[in-house]
Amino acid sequence: MRRRLAAPLALAAAVAAFALVFAVTGSLLWAPLLAVAAALGLYLMLDDRSATRVDSDSYADEARDRVDEALRVLRGIERLSRDVRRPEARQALADACRYVPELFERVRDRSPDSLYSTAAQVGGHLRSLDGAVRQYLDIQHQPVLYHDPQTLQRNGELAFRRFADFALDSVRLVNQGDIAQYTANLDTVAPPTLPDLGR
Repeated sequence: MRRRLAAPLALAAAVAAFALVFAVTGSLLWAPLLAVAAALGLYLMLDDRSATRVDSDSYADEARDRVDEALRVLRGIERLSRDVRRPEARQALADACRYVPELFERVRDRSPDSLYSTAAQVGGHLRSLDGAVRQYLDIQHQPVLYHDPQTLQRNGELAFRRFADFALDSVRLVNQGDIAQYTANLDTVAPPTLPDLGR
């Protein structure tokens, strides 16, 4: 939290220092120099992160922004899916809307260094899905405007299901490391059978 306040407080300190020094000395030479020194000192006191930590925090912020952007698109798809009449298509979209947030959560927990790339890739697919859902709804509402609307809708439904399956497979892929740990834990839960020394 302190690091977020560092820049605004440093700027406020610079303005206050400039005003105070200029009021006391009337010097346009010392006022800016002392203002810069006060701002820099306060900034460094409040934001004492190392360069590596700054890079890490920047990556985390950018990854979070990518995830938020992808989830905004997903919420739009979820709203649009309420108008889809065919149960198979609506179910595929509901599945996708359930798996994608789960994918982001699991990647954030288990492999945070790949969250940005995951969110960027899935976000691109979601934008395509959003366009497909919008077109699907137009075909559904005005089929007479399209040649062979049934085939177009069927193709849309297959695409919705492929995306939902992709999202589920991605969650399962993230889980593979957990399953390996789970299997290792199962092997060590109970000790091996000890030989019967009474014989």
